[in-house]
This record gives sequence, structure tokens and C-alpha cells, in this order.
Amino acid sequence: MKTLYILLTIIIFQTSVAQDPRLFENDWYLYEVMSTDLGTHYDVSSINPPIAPYLRISENLNFNGEGACNTFSGVYEYSPGYLGSIIFTYSTEDCNIQQHNSFENEYFGFISGGYTYTITENNQGKIFSLSSPLMGHAVFKSYPLSTSNFQKNKFQLYPNPVKNELFLTSLNNAGNLKLKIFNLESRLLSIQSLNFEKQTSIDVSHLSSGIYFLNIEDETGNTAIKMFIKA
Repeated sequence: MKTLYILLTIIIFQTSVAQDPRLFENDWYLYEVMSTDLGTHYDVSSINPPIAPYLRISENLNFNGEGACNTFSGVYEYSPGYLGSIIFTYSTEDCNIQQHNSFENEYFGFISGGYTYTITENNQGKIFSLSSPLMGHAVFKSYPLSTSNFQKNKFQLYPNPVKNELFLTSLNNAGNLKLKIFNLESRLLSIQSLNFEKQTSIDVSHLSSGIYFLNIEDETGNTAIKMFIKA
């Protein structure tokens, strides 16, 4: 009996150590979410009236958060680099704003599933990226959404879907930028540095057909992520 107790203690200890402590260190503020099935994309900074969706994960893998007007909670299963929701409940109030209701349908549908994750850092804090080939992609950060000049640039991609050449445009000159292309598995495929002046072109002819993400980062660590489809 004593041996069994010791073994159980070791297993519990190893399980707790195996968890990623970065998941629990702060609240995660949603910046954008994209649905693979629907092909829809929500940049939280462009939703009006403004909202502040977030995700909070505790050390026992319980989680909770908020969308536009409703809240949710649940329990995750965990393995290194992966989170899967095994329990998910949410409130069902009508937000009375169509864009808010549509956003919540997509956000709650995504967050209730399973996904791989990565956590990276810039000079403002941490970036928590979730990806699922079936469900889509979501980006959270450890600091609240702001309406900085970088966010106000309102980057746009066209054509989308694209065959060979993708154009990135902005309302303003954004200065020195770093452009990174990731696939649905969060694998970095290419990186390009340039001095951006309202428009540039990106050669994507070498990419296979599928869904990709363009990470746009300035010199101070501000980021924007855009989804595009390679035809």
C-alpha cells in the first residue's frame, strides 16, 4: 500500500511538472480568430462597438473567458504543444448586434475544440497562437488590444485567394517591417524584411495550395496577422 501511494505521488508530481507554466502566467487577450470551414476572419480591433474578448487558464486546466457579451468556461486536456477542450459551456444571451453575434459563433466554435499552440515573445509581452487544420486559427496576446498607429494602418491583402503574387497594402507608410509566412501547423515557411511604403508584393508561387498566415511585425514588436488562401 505504501508503495502504491509513493507511485501515485510521483505520477501526480510528474503530471504537474509536465504542464507548460506559461499558459497560466497571465490572461490572454484575443486579437483575431479565423474559421477554416467558413473562411471568415475577425480582427478584434475592427469590431464595432469595441469588445475585449479574453481567455484565462488555471493550473488545474480549467478555463474561462468572454466573447462579445457572453461568457464561457470549460476544462482542457493537455499534452506538450496541444490543448483540447473536453468540457465547454457558455451563456446564450443575444448581443443585439449582428457582428457581435457572428463573432461569438466563430470564437466559441473555435475555442471549444482542440488545437496545437505556440507561445512566442516580443518586447511588449507574449503571443499565444492556436491552430487547428479543421477549425482555424486564433491569436491571443498577454497585453490588451490597443488602437496604436500600427493597428490603424489596416493592412489588406489581395487577391485572396492568390496564385502567384500577393499584394500587401496599408493606409500609411509603416517603416521597416518583417513579414513571416506560416502554415496551419504554425510552421515558419519564409521571412522577409523591407521598408514598407503603403504597398508591396510577395511572391507565393512556391507555396502549395492551402491556407496560410502572414505575420506583419514592425521594429517595436507590434504585430498584425492576415490569413490568405493559396489557390
